Amino acid sequence: MTLSPETRADIERLVRAYPERRTALLPALKLAQRDAGWLPPEAIAEAADLVGMPHAAALELAEFYTMLRTEPGPATRVVVCAQLPCALRGAERLIRDLHAGLAERIAAGELEVERTIECFGACHRAPMARVGDAYRENLDGDGRAALIAELAGR
Repeated sequence: MTLSPETRADIERLVRAYPERRTALLPALKLAQRDAGWLPPEAIAEAADLVGMPHAAALELAEFYTMLRTEPGPATRVVVCAQLPCALRGAERLIRDLHAGLAERIAAGELEVERTIECFGACHRAPMARVGDAYRENLDGDGRAALIAELAGR
């Protein structure tokens, strides 16, 4: 058993809340990832079993969504939306500034910054990024500087 008893109970509760069990698979994988820090094959299989889905379906889902990690990584992950609205409002500059302002933490393997191919659906508050599971919006000017200072521990 890879998942904690608390996470197993959360997934079982989640499954009961959905009208079709299979629709609980994505949120179940997110809970499993929160518990394990990433999704090793054992956690994917366990989440699939709890939802009642084939392991292959869970693995396909885990590998499709960039919010799910099938390999271990740094404790802090910053994913910047680079779709058209965010790109027009400075996503590339945000990525450059994050790399520059957080170079030490990135080099130490404590944090990673990446560009996503998925739209986060907050185009009216672009540019934006996801830090762990939290969405941060309006990351231009002061918002960008505040995020970098927060992540740098200043």
